[in-house]
Amino acid sequence: MLPTLATFTTLFVLTHAQSWVPSGDLPVDFTVTFSAPEMVYSVCNQDFTQSARTISVDTTFVAVTPGETANDPTAMTIAGAAAGDMHTILMVDPDVPSAAVGTKEKPLVHMIITNIANADPTTGTALVPYRGPMPSPCSGDHVYHYLLLKQAAALNLTFGDLPDYTPDCTNHDLAGRCLFEVANFMSSNQLTPVGYVTMVAATDGYVRYEYVNTRGTSEAEACKGLAGYDPCPTSPPSGHSEKLMMSTSTVMAAVLCLLFMNFALF
Repeated sequence: MLPTLATFTTLFVLTHAQSWVPSGDLPVDFTVTFSAPEMVYSVCNQDFTQSARTISVDTTFVAVTPGETANDPTAMTIAGAAAGDMHTILMVDPDVPSAAVGTKEKPLVHMIITNIANADPTTGTALVPYRGPMPSPCSGDHVYHYLLLKQAAALNLTFGDLPDYTPDCTNHDLAGRCLFEVANFMSSNQLTPVGYVTMVAATDGYVRYEYVNTRGTSEAEACKGLAGYDPCPTSPPSGHSEKLMMSTSTVMAAVLCLLFMNFALF
């Protein structure tokens, strides 16, 4: 039987999966909730309006905007954990456009909370306080991963220990956050995934406003891709072309292998 489109799609997804992304059903329900205020961001010669709404990130690929999730979550709930279990919450972005800051396997950290007791995240220690999405203009969709990790015991970690998991990070301002070795962090600290959700965000008016007004980015650069400004580059951002070629090569090799195996049956 010839391979189907669904088979190719499965292959594509599998070849793109990070080693630290959990698979299958997990035993604990985990939800991250945001209360987005109504806002207007004036930038790029227009007003970007953000409506007030409550967002529950309780599954994978929940669509949000950076403006809606700029402030700390109003709640993080853990349901179904056994009494006495301790947890760590890890939030990462593997879709940053610079390979010197993050990759699919070694993402950029946005939050780490350890030693959560009684399924109450407010009891934990924030090694990296929450940092909301800030996808740079023209960098496309970013998937922000939240991993709820069961601890085998209390962790004796401080922020000063985090550079041990970012040996390839050369950006002093992002020490302990960039090129974070998630798999190493989990195995070294005996952390087991028990809950997992993700949210997807792309550049919005809030991001452009912040780039111009707090990061000193020129309006021409921050407003790329909008009417009246330069279009986004058609080639992948620096550092991503190599990732794209490697991913494409992996997919093609898998497809050719599958085709060979199927034709060999005739």
